[in-house]
Amino acid sequence: MPSASQSHHYDIHVFCCINERAPGHPRGSCSARGSQALQAYMKAQGKALALGSRVRINKSGCLERCELGPAMVIYPEGVWYTYNSEADIDEILQCHVLGGERVERLLLEPGQTRPRATEPRRLTLLVADVSLTAPAVKRFVLRSLDGSDLPAYPAGAHIDLFTESGLRRSYSLAGDPADRRQYVLGVRREEDSRGGSSWVFDQLSANSEVTASVPRSSFALAADATMHTLIAGGIGITPILAMGHELKARPEDYHLHYCTPNEVETPFLEEVRSVFGPKVTFHHDDGNPANGLDVQALLADSVPGQHIYVCGPAGLVESARLHSSHWSEETFHSELFALEPVTDELPNEAFDVFLSRQKITLSVPPERSILEVVRDAGLDVETSCEDGLCSCCRTRLLGGEADHRDHVLSSAEKLANESIMICVSRATDGETLILDL
Repeated sequence: MPSASQSHHYDIHVFCCINERAPGHPRGSCSARGSQALQAYMKAQGKALALGSRVRINKSGCLERCELGPAMVIYPEGVWYTYNSEADIDEILQCHVLGGERVERLLLEPGQTRPRATEPRRLTLLVADVSLTAPAVKRFVLRSLDGSDLPAYPAGAHIDLFTESGLRRSYSLAGDPADRRQYVLGVRREEDSRGGSSWVFDQLSANSEVTASVPRSSFALAADATMHTLIAGGIGITPILAMGHELKARPEDYHLHYCTPNEVETPFLEEVRSVFGPKVTFHHDDGNPANGLDVQALLADSVPGQHIYVCGPAGLVESARLHSSHWSEETFHSELFALEPVTDELPNEAFDVFLSRQKITLSVPPERSILEVVRDAGLDVETSCEDGLCSCCRTRLLGGEADHRDHVLSSAEKLANESIMICVSRATDGETLILDL
């Protein structure tokens, strides 16, 4: 970064657009795309880096690059960037502001009116260790090829692995989030596998290389809880185990109820004992759920400050949801690995979606999903489960009322109507959805 000169009060001026339009405007706005929080983060990071005497990080009105936003321009060079995350901000500060180098992947070119197609970030990981942790369940330890730290993640997060045949499957991270050297997975070989778990279970061995996504989370520990009640069923222990690691370093109380048929069929048994110690109760039912955890009794009393986290078979999750219906909904957190077979299909109607960044309207017929129609229009959207379970296709919703059919968003999030899982959700009758695509 150049030294301060007498001719400039600041060496660098950063202008971040925070323009806000009325809800439902077809162009959206940088504010609707999260710019206000990101500008505040950039300003705080600039202060932490002691840039205040040389760099001014400003709020700006509309910069007229709405479809490419959030947008910023940095002077004196007049370099334009688009950005979407705190990680993008960090990269701009480190590379451009401190290092004097442009961040090529985030650059906006003169005259550019449409977003550039970009390749999502991928990790090439080395399988450092494989071990059997229960019948049909293997524990995998993944590390970077050069031994460098892996991207950070919160407890409850997952990564996607990509098979040789092109399948993409999500697996929860079971290790200690504070340990950046490795990711730990638990994978159960399903008898009715669609090709993901069988490939991981049968083909990956020590010293194999595998392609993965960066971590993503929609199942995190609540920051305002005073007590955490954790319920895991079988392989559902994986994100809960990571939560145990994190909770050991936090002041709140917590307890795990772990449901499996018996000790032999208990994945990560010794790790669970080591991490949770006296804060775990095992419930072995010998294959009959009626002999296991009494969910109704456990959740009979709603306790202020207590949050519930459930991961496992659909039956366990739905039982916990049913018996916690008298609790505040914000205190219930769950993650499903698979859905129960659907007996009654919801009726579908045709509707339109407007892609705000592309400035095009697409029609979605009753028999097709938004995701399928968007793909046909040439947009490459990240997806994984395509069942409304994993949040991979979560898309910002700029206008229109959605019929939310996913299993990720809470009722409060669905009511806020600020995002949509385009693999399963649709529009309510007569609505046109404005998507941030």
